[in-house]
Amino acid sequence: MPYIPFVSTVRDYVVAFYQTQRNALIVIITLLIALYILTGTDQAGDMIEAVISSGVGSPLFLFILIGAFLWSWTVYSSTRLILHVSPVGLRLSPAMDMLLRWLPRLGGMLPSLILAFAFWEPMHPQPFLLMGMSGLMLWSFRLVEQHVPVFAVPTRWIFRNRYTSIVQDVRTLWRHPLGRLVVSIGFILTAVLLILFSLPVQWGIARYFRPTAVILFGISVYTFWGSLLVYFNDYRYRPLLLVVGLYFVTVSAFNDNTTVRTATDTSVAQISNRPTVDAHFARWVEARRSVAQRGVARRGVAGRPSAKDTIPLLLVAAEGGGIRALNWTAETLIRLDSIIPGFSRHVYALSGVSGGGVGTVFYTAFLRDVAEARRIHRFSQFRRVIRDDYLSAVSAALLFPEAIQRLSPVAIPALERGKWLEDSWADSYQRNLGLSTLDSAVTSLYQRPNGYNYDLPSLLLNGTLAESGQKVITSNLKLDSRYFRDVVSTVDLLGHDVPLKTAASLCSRFPVVTNGALIRDSAPTNGITQPYGGHVVDGGYFDNSGVETCFQLLNNLVPSIRRLDSTGQATVVPYILFIQNSNTMGRTTRAQSVMQIIRIPLLGFFNAWDNGSITRDNMFNSFVDRFANPRTNYLTLRLAYNDRYPLGWYLSERVANRLSDQARDSISLKNPALRQLQSAFRRAGVR
Repeated sequence: MPYIPFVSTVRDYVVAFYQTQRNALIVIITLLIALYILTGTDQAGDMIEAVISSGVGSPLFLFILIGAFLWSWTVYSSTRLILHVSPVGLRLSPAMDMLLRWLPRLGGMLPSLILAFAFWEPMHPQPFLLMGMSGLMLWSFRLVEQHVPVFAVPTRWIFRNRYTSIVQDVRTLWRHPLGRLVVSIGFILTAVLLILFSLPVQWGIARYFRPTAVILFGISVYTFWGSLLVYFNDYRYRPLLLVVGLYFVTVSAFNDNTTVRTATDTSVAQISNRPTVDAHFARWVEARRSVAQRGVARRGVAGRPSAKDTIPLLLVAAEGGGIRALNWTAETLIRLDSIIPGFSRHVYALSGVSGGGVGTVFYTAFLRDVAEARRIHRFSQFRRVIRDDYLSAVSAALLFPEAIQRLSPVAIPALERGKWLEDSWADSYQRNLGLSTLDSAVTSLYQRPNGYNYDLPSLLLNGTLAESGQKVITSNLKLDSRYFRDVVSTVDLLGHDVPLKTAASLCSRFPVVTNGALIRDSAPTNGITQPYGGHVVDGGYFDNSGVETCFQLLNNLVPSIRRLDSTGQATVVPYILFIQNSNTMGRTTRAQSVMQIIRIPLLGFFNAWDNGSITRDNMFNSFVDRFANPRTNYLTLRLAYNDRYPLGWYLSERVANRLSDQARDSISLKNPALRQLQSAFRRAGVR
């Protein structure tokens, strides 16, 4: 019957495809990983949006084309290395012959097609140019095979089935013209990119190429090295991939390079001199009473200085959410400064998580560095800081310097990607505002020649200790364990202060993008060193809202607030202000059944992460109504979701402008809650 030859042909191709792809599986894996990285997240979409909006003739798109070219040739040459030069035997047949000739060519077309899919916007030419590039790559592969002898495809295949030693494999590879060329170019490409992307963050190399191109370069290098490992791997006699995997696991016990930076300079104040919450609050209130009394005296109101003052006290919680949260937090706080006179001086503390925590650090540094009268004029510089590209440096560090660390049996702290992210923050602040504030210690932020700076809000930056699940707080205040129960104080555990940029990273160690930061106490106990500590990861693991910390701090302040009120010194009116950027309210869902055994646990984890902030917001909002002495007000300022906002460290100009527009529109006196807050400030005589 006529269908029998067809079935036999299909079976031959299926068997041949299995045999070839069993060897070239590493290439398929890298292509699938790249497909997810470039298309699977909002961050990826925003990176692509930035390239599209820059235009076809921009350097950004040129770097994408260069990256696609390198990636295509790497896939093509690596597939040929594995299938044409590899000593592993294959069962030859007409179907096998066809696949051996065409799989490298078709594989080399896929990078451009993946990018065309990622760039797909029918109204823009970039995806069509990338589709054309895929056809051009196929033409170039065929051209070099026909006219360049080293790329010529053999007329007949010769594979050895017997066991070969690694020495024989090296000789075979080096004697083969194509193998020698592919390995030589792969080594040169790796060396050039390693050197290029291991240069200091301050040089801005990765930022110049931008994250998408950096990722393409990295995928190309990893495709080559994975293919080289597969070439030398022999699953029958020499499982090299298993040996390499065991090596990585073994040396990981000795090469943990994530130990946090500490501020040990002699100019840094002793951490024992940090004020307690009670002592700090007393001085903070006194500073505001003095200002109020001086203002009344200037207005000539007799007898007013002895009257009881009303002092608004704001505790701000900034929800996590990567650069989305960073921008929304900073834009919101700056807007509140502009519409409510005296707002920043009455923010007692900022509780930040993840990107929201980084936003509070930038905002506090800006308040300290720029006089109030000049802030409006320098806000454009500050806005460049919060909008800067922080993904390129951390991506480059993950793909290149940290590859060296994974191979090294000893820790090299300078290669850790978390430190590169910290340095990119400090470098952006230095470039745009001309100040190195983020390199200074946390406690130094509050020091001035005439004493402690009580005009700045205190920082409580929330992380999570992975080994125990405890909350970790990095702060300029000495926290009272009676109110902050089971909370690890970073500074107290380390016995040293940390740079401001490090404090920011200790609350924003988001999975995969950055790793955990190692903190530990090595102080001797009974003559024996018993280090205690662990790895600090993103504060969102514990509480992504930061509101819980505000309530812990408020509980610490309540006795002092009541004492001030009962003695007639001042009436302190607490406000908890929650700056929210997550988007889960009113969202309808559909059941996800494809690969549910893997996806459902992950979806449950990450969606519960987001939804936890909404739950806490509703719970604390209800709870605060029962808080009568002192009467506490609870306000939430939400980011309206009219766009796709990325959860990473890169923001396109369009999305950044959209965030700014929303801050201008919604953080205004049209908001009843903010009108209420402004009225309270006016009644309290705040100026």
